[in-house]
Amino acid sequence: MTLSRRRLLQGVGAGVAAGVLGSSASATDSRRESAATEAERVSAATDTKRVFVHPRNGLLGDLLDVVEQLGGTTVLEYDSFDFVVAEVPSNRLDDLLAAPSVASVEEDGGLGIPDDWSPSLLDFLDPGGSSDCSRHPDQRASWGVERIGADDVEPDGSGVSVGILDTGIQTDHCSLSVAGGENFTRSGPSSDYEDRHGHGTHVAGIAGADDNDVGVVGVAPAADLYAVKVLDDDGDGRYSTLIAGIDWCLSNDVEVISMSLGGDQESETVDEAIATAHEAGHLLLCSAGNEGNRGDGTCNEETMTYPATHESVVAVAAMDEDDTLASYSSVGSAIDLLGPGTDVNSATAGNRYAEASGTSMACPYVTGVAALLWETRDEDGPGPNEAVRSILAETAEPVLDTCEEGHGLVDARAALGDDRAGDGDESRTGGNTPSGPGGIVDHFISAVEWIATVVRRLFEWLSSLFK
Repeated sequence: MTLSRRRLLQGVGAGVAAGVLGSSASATDSRRESAATEAERVSAATDTKRVFVHPRNGLLGDLLDVVEQLGGTTVLEYDSFDFVVAEVPSNRLDDLLAAPSVASVEEDGGLGIPDDWSPSLLDFLDPGGSSDCSRHPDQRASWGVERIGADDVEPDGSGVSVGILDTGIQTDHCSLSVAGGENFTRSGPSSDYEDRHGHGTHVAGIAGADDNDVGVVGVAPAADLYAVKVLDDDGDGRYSTLIAGIDWCLSNDVEVISMSLGGDQESETVDEAIATAHEAGHLLLCSAGNEGNRGDGTCNEETMTYPATHESVVAVAAMDEDDTLASYSSVGSAIDLLGPGTDVNSATAGNRYAEASGTSMACPYVTGVAALLWETRDEDGPGPNEAVRSILAETAEPVLDTCEEGHGLVDARAALGDDRAGDGDESRTGGNTPSGPGGIVDHFISAVEWIATVVRRLFEWLSSLFK
């Protein structure tokens, strides 16, 4: 197999120290260096910055030459994007930015999962880490799968590819099937996308654990899960590895991209990657963050992490089992949907099962429903992201009746019952109007389903008055 430029450079970056190669390009720099002490030279050689470098006029070759001439190293290049990632001496950043072939330079920020994410192993689901799947407990769905109605719908995500951008996925877990993946961290070679942390496996289990009578079951149990390892074994990563994961999904036509992670600062470079993926027809979803909220239902609180705040990303907040907003959940004007997030049972590393909480858990519930919807579309591969996003929003169930929930709780029953779910793009522009006996029956069934939904919600409201 021919390695892409992206993978080749990433592999090289994993095998070398973070130091700087090369020497100064000019005689002036040489004289300045000769006047420095040995300690200053060592300090200058090890004090580097990892940055995104954007070329002017798309001339990557000239840009790579400039990085090398300034004593830097290009560590990552992408298939779908013109910019590169480089490690450059801190004292040469101004020179880099001033180079005629460089349009802009941006620091490569850090991201990850919350430090306090702490899953609890479950005694009633504990197989003792056995690899013998016959010794694993009988399958039981999490409360979230039942709450959003994913256990009551026919689609199961068959044929839909879902990228879990996280700490990897345990590939031999008895409740999971992993279709493939890639590792973009420095924790092992690119082919090693195993999860040694647990977070990625837990997220994957919520979205798509197998319906095989063992352990747990996911929202879209037949979806093709891809372990796109952008966070290391400690749950830490960089924006550059996140972009590498998005780039890989673009190259491999992975339709739904799930990101249960976040960073403190926005990035124009990440913005560009997200916009490119969205325009190519991929659906991107992200956890809102665990920065908390006042719980007062107001619309002026902004505690979300990035990239959930990006307009092309479906941002997911979390709720408790009693239909209240989780105290840890971030909120903000960019929230799109609500998902079950507290005390969620799922798979975890070590071939075990655990209960965990966070918006990281809420996001894959929405990811799973998106995969169910995607299965019903006429299009193959990337494309119907806007249609799927629209249906998810319009069929969501309001449970908080505040700005904090966005459109409301993701609702698999309502989303799959929406009469647009199985239509192609023409249905959104007035085409494909049902006619004849078959069309009349379809309209009748849709009307009955709509009436049943209204009656159910009315009954739930009336029941709540007498609690």
